[in-house]
Amino acid sequence: MFAEDPIGINVEIMGKQHKFSCSAEQAEDFKQAAANLAVICDDIKQQKGMATNERTLLVASINLSYSLLMANNELKRHQQGQNALIATLKSAL
Repeated sequence: MFAEDPIGINVEIMGKQHKFSCSAEQAEDFKQAAANLAVICDDIKQQKGMATNERTLLVASINLSYSLLMANNELKRHQQGQNALIATLKSAL
């Protein structure tokens, strides 16, 4: 992530400290995202018995990517529905 006027933040994921830079405005959201990732990784490690951090991060990445894909698809469906309603309203006027 590239940021204007970057600041350094430290986050802990799977028991290790990691340092990243982001803008001051993004810092709290970035920390929350890292905390969410840490919880996801911990859950995966406990539920699946993953042996390596690399495998755990890979599974977490795929799960997050899938969730993002599903959210984007849902957003597209809502946008299409709104566009259809707008078109209906325009034709009724």
